[in-house]
Amino acid sequence: MSILEVKQLEKIYCGKVNYTALNGVSFDLEEGEFVAIMGPSGSGKTTLLNCVSTIDSPTGGQIIVNGKEPHELNNDKLAKFRRQELGFVFQDFNLVNTLTVEENIILPLTLDSIPEKAMNKRLKSATELLSIEDLLKKRTFEISGGQAQRVAIARAIIHEPSLLLADEPTGNLDSKAVKDVMDLFASINKSLHTTILMVTHDAYVASFCSRVIFIKDGKLYNEIHCGHNKSEFYGKIIDMLSFLGGERNDLK
Repeated sequence: MSILEVKQLEKIYCGKVNYTALNGVSFDLEEGEFVAIMGPSGSGKTTLLNCVSTIDSPTGGQIIVNGKEPHELNNDKLAKFRRQELGFVFQDFNLVNTLTVEENIILPLTLDSIPEKAMNKRLKSATELLSIEDLLKKRTFEISGGQAQRVAIARAIIHEPSLLLADEPTGNLDSKAVKDVMDLFASINKSLHTTILMVTHDAYVASFCSRVIFIKDGKLYNEIHCGHNKSEFYGKIIDMLSFLGGERNDLK
């Protein structure tokens, strides 16, 4: 079953000179897939994620999430769709500093008026999975970057979304925290069967996925599947990024 269908997606930014950020991009994500989007700077990968996440609207084409077309919904229905169908994890965590860790995590459920008993059950499941039960009463400024990203992930999965979207989720983390967070994403993908779409410039991070989609100049360029050998997969990702051009650190 396809959780995400992207059909001939087009995004044109209008100005004195029109700029085509996406041009005829099509791909599907099956339920339970873990997929990365990669490409050189300016390739359109963030624009693609923004369109899928409904942060931005496409100029043409279709985006279907779990059988629904979010860009055809009115504002109220779209807000509800985001809360129920999508989970978001960002590079800068986007936690609310005035709330405790617990209050940050249950925020999506509070907005949907979920009963307290159900809320506590989901909170327990998410925090145990992410090993952050002892952080619940802390404020966001009292925890490390790696812990903050765990909290952000817990908030993103607590409402059991159809699709989890991650934008450079390890960009602000040190190397140990990067491995920890990616192990968590892999665990969530396997244990909860959560479908994940992630933008990253880091080949190591992408090697945790089952498939990598490469875009260049706003078009789908290639894709690589993991298979059984993760180190071989990592090597293929490095080779493809080198082939696309630019130093590794420029591929953002």
